[in-house]
Amino acid sequence: MKKFALALAAVFVLAIACGGGGTPDQVVQNLFDAVENGDGDAVVSCLSAETLTGLEEGIEELKADPEGTAAMAVMMGIEITPEEVADLTAGKAITIVLSSEMVTSEMPDFAAVEIGEAVIDGETATVPVTMDGDTDDIELVLEGGSWKIGGEDMGFM
Repeated sequence: MKKFALALAAVFVLAIACGGGGTPDQVVQNLFDAVENGDGDAVVSCLSAETLTGLEEGIEELKADPEGTAAMAVMMGIEITPEEVADLTAGKAITIVLSSEMVTSEMPDFAAVEIGEAVIDGETATVPVTMDGDTDDIELVLEGGSWKIGGEDMGFM
């Protein structure tokens, strides 16, 4: 469960191709592929507007203190200059976090991740994901005809 939470936290705390949608379980697979590939922009394309707004608010807070953020990043094994912090986007931030040794060392074996069948209820869906023997649901919402990661209770983690 710890690896599952860390994988999701890496995506959402910096809090990112999912693109045009597909089924909810395909979007979850695209999200995990993007995380495995360290592709922050692809992860962002999977996120709901609400989740992305929360992520962008978090990025703005990081940008408000670029020196402090750069110093904090070192504790995660991430070297970033205050100038690079000032230039962060959600996609860049996620790519940076996904490339950190601290995060990559805790990533699950993505080949062993099992993505179950989506349960759709109108404009929301849940997709069960099993990792390291633990199963958790990922919530999705339908936005503009495309499924996106992030339910009403998710917000910015």
